[in-house]
Amino acid sequence: MSQDQFLELLNNWIRSNKNTSGKWKISADTELLGSGLLDSFDFLDLIVHIESKTGKKIDLAAADPSELSVVRGLWNLALKDEGPTRQSGGILAGAGI
Repeated sequence: MSQDQFLELLNNWIRSNKNTSGKWKISADTELLGSGLLDSFDFLDLIVHIESKTGKKIDLAAADPSELSVVRGLWNLALKDEGPTRQSGGILAGAGI
């Protein structure tokens, strides 16, 4: 799954599950928890959704909490077994956890 597909997955989930009035546009650098967009229960629901859509288990116990709170870190963690992915002229490799 590319980063753009992951962003679309997150944006769709947020539109379906949060009353945001369309004001939020998620980017790779969006802070999910610190911004107030998600609370801890929303975050866990989102993790379950990502796991169901990707077919991959996200190991929260092995993750750096600061990485999980930003979309790019969550994407790296969720798709770490897929290896490096070229995005926007750079390489975004899976998290080395």
